[in-house]
Amino acid sequence: MLTARASGLAAEQTDIQNFVFVPGYQHPTWEDSDAVLWRAIEQMMLVSPAGDDELPIIWIGYDVATRFTSKRESQGFLVTDRRLIVKDTIDLVFSKGEERQYPLYVGPTGIAGSASTIASAAIESYDWEGAASLVDVEDAEWFSQLLVSAITMILETLTSTGAEVADEPPPSSSDIRGRVKELGLGSEVKYFDDKKHAKHFSKFAKKMPLDEGEQVLASFSDGTLAGVYGLMLTDRNVRSRDLMEEPVSTPRSQVDAAAVRVSPKSEHKIIVAAGEVHDVPSHLSENETTALVTLIQEWADLQIN
Repeated sequence: MLTARASGLAAEQTDIQNFVFVPGYQHPTWEDSDAVLWRAIEQMMLVSPAGDDELPIIWIGYDVATRFTSKRESQGFLVTDRRLIVKDTIDLVFSKGEERQYPLYVGPTGIAGSASTIASAAIESYDWEGAASLVDVEDAEWFSQLLVSAITMILETLTSTGAEVADEPPPSSSDIRGRVKELGLGSEVKYFDDKKHAKHFSKFAKKMPLDEGEQVLASFSDGTLAGVYGLMLTDRNVRSRDLMEEPVSTPRSQVDAAAVRVSPKSEHKIIVAAGEVHDVPSHLSENETTALVTLIQEWADLQIN
């Protein structure tokens, strides 16, 4: 029932039909649509399924090929009967592209309001700059409209058949590693207990030493021939270092969660309190820096540990 109705929605979207795939329905343009769709399901849904019986309903997206391996990777928006899954990053040599998810629910605003809220959150966080060669501004607007229609249809169908649907979005993870993944920062983070990053943290310790007993929770850092740099959250401080600069540290107790924001003077600096500014790696995208701001706010508020 869900895929049949999704195919009807897809047929109406002639402007973006090349981007829309529904399980069990032949694409009007691509002869290999089954293989293309299954790759998206494997890469976006099956890496971390929301139950053994989760059903993919509609995928609005495209493939990209990595420059060095020509491996095809799926990006875009995959809607299942449980959640909306979003992926706009690719696997790199030392990191893996991370998908984000937005569980489906029917809140106080009803089905239409909830569908709009879910779709808007996904659309606003999407890296449209990275998709600019394939998706123009008008296409992105059609993506948004179809997402709202698809989620609305799914919620209406589920509720009409008596299926259980959450009445509010699930709470965010209180574990920092879970929250990092939820915010789409999993491809940028380094953890102290990860053996493959042991050498990196050893070099970092020489440039940015910790207090006795201080524990690293998450590090958004990197290294070049000129040294190591980046931002680190510990159980006591937010610490950062820019290349060729001295390290900066702000105690957790002095971070003003309400004041944490990207500096108006530089998109690669984050203000954490009056007069307290920290550098973030320049390779972080605007969306990733915004997500890091959220993480610091919740860490400062003791919402995550």
